[in-house]
Amino acid sequence: MNETNYEHSIKKIVLAAGLSKRYGSENKLSALINGKSIINYTIDNLLKTFSFNDIIVVLGHDYENIINLINNSKISFIKNKIYKNGIGSSISTGMKKLDLNTIGVMIIPGDMPFIEKDDLIKIQNKFFELDCKKVICPKYNNISGNPVLLPKSYFNILKKLNGDNGAKSYIKDKDIAFVETSSGTLFDIDTVESLNKANLYQ
Repeated sequence: MNETNYEHSIKKIVLAAGLSKRYGSENKLSALINGKSIINYTIDNLLKTFSFNDIIVVLGHDYENIINLINNSKISFIKNKIYKNGIGSSISTGMKKLDLNTIGVMIIPGDMPFIEKDDLIKIQNKFFELDCKKVICPKYNNISGNPVLLPKSYFNILKKLNGDNGAKSYIKDKDIAFVETSSGTLFDIDTVESLNKANLYQ
């Protein structure tokens, strides 16, 4: 399998099913940054780098509103019926959409609109360099961020996740390789205050 085929064997699971508890009554993914919704910022950044065939969006809370906001029939969607169980249930739901050729999964929080194209490429290239066997984690100012790219050896764990624990709590230190990235890999939007900062970020 050449590198081009490898690229299409890495699926990008976007987590967009949560309740936005810390944000307030509105779904934070529908909030606007410079006139564009957070979820569209996140997905548009992915589409600058990857094929729509490789993107899986996991929806749950506010399902119809978010799918209408995205308005892209080429992207694969799946509904997490137990999204109230937490982020783990969304990851395991997204894993149901993988095909047999998938060798890696990149987990992307839907509320991180400033992950840059160069950083996504760095993460994926590092995965290739290490024979697609290591967990690749971005790091900025010595702080680990997102998205995380996991190899096939972790698929069984990901498929069984449920509750508020994501994948990071199950990753063994010896399996992790870090890659230096920009600050966008740390910038998530959990509160109205962080949204206000986001409008000044770029």
